[in-house]
Order: sequence, then C-alpha cells, then structure tokens
Amino acid sequence: MSQTIEDTFHELMSKVQNKTKYETNVGEFAKIVRYNKGSHTADVQPLVDDVGGRDEARIINECPVLYPCYAVDELRAEIISKGQDAMKTISPRPTIKPGATVFIVFNNRDLDNFTGGSFQKSSDRMHDINDAVVVGVLE
Repeated sequence: MSQTIEDTFHELMSKVQNKTKYETNVGEFAKIVRYNKGSHTADVQPLVDDVGGRDEARIINECPVLYPCYAVDELRAEIISKGQDAMKTISPRPTIKPGATVFIVFNNRDLDNFTGGSFQKSSDRMHDINDAVVVGVLE
C-alpha cells in the first residue's frame, strides 16, 4: 500500500518537530569541572552522556554562576571569620567546587557579549549549549 501525501507530510512534520525539540536546549544537570571564584564562572560537563550519540557530554566553558549559588559559600566564610566560640567550628565546606552537581539552563540568546548589564547579541543563536548559566546546586 502506497503512502498518501497526507501521510508523507505528517511523517515529515514529525521529523522536523523532533529535530527542533532536540536542538532546543532548556536545562539539565551537570558537574562542575573548574570554578573561577573571582569571575564566578564555571566550566561544566552535562551529566547526560550518550557516548558517541546525540547526547555525548562535552565541557561547556565559562558559564556564569548566579549569586544564590555561591552566596552560601561567601556567607559561611564570613560567619566563620567573624564568629565566636562554636561558630568558629563551622565547616567551611564550599558548595560551588569541582565535582559539585549543578543545574544549568540555556539562555534564550547568545551570551558572548554579556558582562552583567545591557548587551548586544553577537549572533542569532538561540537556546544553544554554549549559553549555559548555573542556576542551582544539588547538595
């Protein structure tokens, strides 16, 4: 039995839809490979790994890390430095460190020129894996 034009169209649209969904990055878990405390950026590696397949994990460099993610570390260090007696014994264990599991989201537009304020996008790139931002830490 031959395929109708409607069946062919439906099959084509399904393939286009699946490709579009795959190419639109939204969010996923990753691990921190390197963290720059001065610039609050991290190199991360997504935890989904389909070696040699569509989801082969690679390192995403210099992802901005949002304030709530590293604020805990800074606040803990300040409490320890200013604390008295028992407060001096608080563990300084950092949450943002190599090996930590974080959640990353992918910005709607490219972040190449972003430095913290209004910026001009450098391309029409959208939801790209290179535009990841660390938004949370899984403890």
